[in-house]
Amino acid sequence: MATVLRQNPRDIAGLERLTNELLPLYLGVDNLQLAPGGVVRKVFPVTAHQGPVGHDLLNDPLSKEEAELTLVTHDLHIAVPAQLRQGRPGFVGRYPVFLTDKQGRQTFWGFVSAVVLLDTMKSFAQFDQLKQQGLAYHLWRSHPITGEPQTLLRSAEPLTKVKVTASIGVPRGRWQLTVSPMEPDSLFSSTRLATWLMVVLVAMAAGALTRSMLLRPVELAQMVRRRTRALESANLSLERQATHDSLTGLGNRALLEHDLNRNIEHVCHAKEQFAVLLLDLDDFKSINDSLGHRAGDAMLQAVAQSLGRCVRSADAVYRLGGDEFVVVLNQLSDAVLAGVIARKILAEVALPHLIQEQEIQLTTSIGVVIHPQDAEDAESLLSLADVAMYRAKKSGRNQMAFFSPALDHAAQTRLQLVDQLREAIKTEAFELHYQVKVDIASGQTVGAEALLRWRHPVHGLIPPTEFIPLAEETGLIVPIGEWALRTACMTAESWHQSLGTPLTIAVNLSAKQFQDAALLEKVRTALLHSGLPAQLLELEITESMMMRKPDEAAATMRALRQLGVHLAVDDFGTGYSSLGYLSRFPIQCLKIDRSFVQNVPDSDADSTIARSIVSLGKSLGLTVVAEGVETQSQLDFLRVHGCHIAQGYLLGRPLEAARFIEQLRKQEAAVE
Repeated sequence: MATVLRQNPRDIAGLERLTNELLPLYLGVDNLQLAPGGVVRKVFPVTAHQGPVGHDLLNDPLSKEEAELTLVTHDLHIAVPAQLRQGRPGFVGRYPVFLTDKQGRQTFWGFVSAVVLLDTMKSFAQFDQLKQQGLAYHLWRSHPITGEPQTLLRSAEPLTKVKVTASIGVPRGRWQLTVSPMEPDSLFSSTRLATWLMVVLVAMAAGALTRSMLLRPVELAQMVRRRTRALESANLSLERQATHDSLTGLGNRALLEHDLNRNIEHVCHAKEQFAVLLLDLDDFKSINDSLGHRAGDAMLQAVAQSLGRCVRSADAVYRLGGDEFVVVLNQLSDAVLAGVIARKILAEVALPHLIQEQEIQLTTSIGVVIHPQDAEDAESLLSLADVAMYRAKKSGRNQMAFFSPALDHAAQTRLQLVDQLREAIKTEAFELHYQVKVDIASGQTVGAEALLRWRHPVHGLIPPTEFIPLAEETGLIVPIGEWALRTACMTAESWHQSLGTPLTIAVNLSAKQFQDAALLEKVRTALLHSGLPAQLLELEITESMMMRKPDEAAATMRALRQLGVHLAVDDFGTGYSSLGYLSRFPIQCLKIDRSFVQNVPDSDADSTIARSIVSLGKSLGLTVVAEGVETQSQLDFLRVHGCHIAQGYLLGRPLEAARFIEQLRKQEAAVE
């Protein structure tokens, strides 16, 4: 057991399986114990008495001295407690385990102990035969620390003057066994006593010697071989887990980087070239959102199989994570061949796939980079392939693109934009513009949506479509969103104070903000510092954000609702759109996506969808808001079908805070 622990001290489950094999071979052993750091934590088998668990061997006065002796000698020691913790007397064989690090230094791990009950030893050594022959006995030892005699086992009858003593060797010590006739006037001679003493000694030793010295090593060797094979298999399994993707079985990023470095070293000597193809599936998120993550996983597995059919035996396919894959084309005679294989992959991936009894079609975008022409190290190869892939995606998707110097310039521009975004966060170079929200039935302004803008020192006002995706990708959206939340709350409270009319303020939450563990505290702080009543703040969340991790999303939304904040589902109708989640999440508002509003009432399909969303929302007691209202006919349609609130260019364009409040005052004056 100590040997196995030294190989893998964390594999306690494996050690338990080993003890189940060992115990039947040692019939005298009652239980085995593990004491990491000197404290008993495990007793095997689990059916044994668990009383020793928690026993601190190095601090208990009854066990401390002999436990420390074991540490000093680095060897097996047999301790003789008067009473075991399971309530019965016995012996404990205790072995110290030391672990050796790469520098050869040893550290104490703990003890492995085997317990033999006193009754078991009496039976095994046939002490009852002595009594049947009229003999008394005394088994004792000299205490290893004090040297004082210590009784281990004795008969009820005392020893007489006629007696014989023999030594029994035990690990790092000796025990003494003395026998004598029970009756003082017995005719037992010293020779006869010695004969019976030998009977007991042989009985005690024969089983141990015969089985341990002759049979046990064979069994133990077989067990060690089995254990070694199991460890080798476990190591191979761990190595594969570390270098392969569990879902698709493809190599992962760690294996890719290792293989790329090996390839680079090889081609430097062989004067060869190879290609790296980086693939990103187009709009893969919609599969997860509409069909669920099981369908998404099945699709990733299908794509992995498709890639395997497109490459040659010398090539390799990897999954980086998410919906990104890499193909390495080795022994590339001509860069043109990389383009041929890339186009083959585009066609193969675009074929219909049967997922959960549904036929699904998917496309991919591919960036291609060649070693050594484009880059000479693994990191640069992957970086430039990523740049090329983004160019392919912007070209209309289901495309492939080779890297070029122009693409490198685009990458540098992108990095500069990230730096400028970080600087904008420090200087708060952002603005909120506010778009009015109007009650359709009364025509009254009921609130506004806060829309983010970036005031760039060179390029002027930058719309969110040009920087929000980059902010999301880099994580900068979290501090930007926090600023927007604070500013919107303060602005809305200033309106409340100056107009005397409560207006709701709607603020969009990004996916990373929604997943932020500190979101609840940030919302609470924004409300506290601004003084805005919680019921006047509406947080807009997209369907995909809620469906990514529904249980966690529901918990977050419930916590926000407890603050008194209102919750709205933004862009409803473009994602999951399920009655199931509408009843599951604590939402108060549905926002009809502008893509359905812009074609009403002329499009029968969009009109039907818009009517259905309004009807659905009203039946669930939710407020329904229509976005992107630009014509009077659209507004009339929404009024007829009972939509509650509208926003769009017809009612008001997004305005800076000062101009927005000015417009509200003009409207109030006109009404008066």
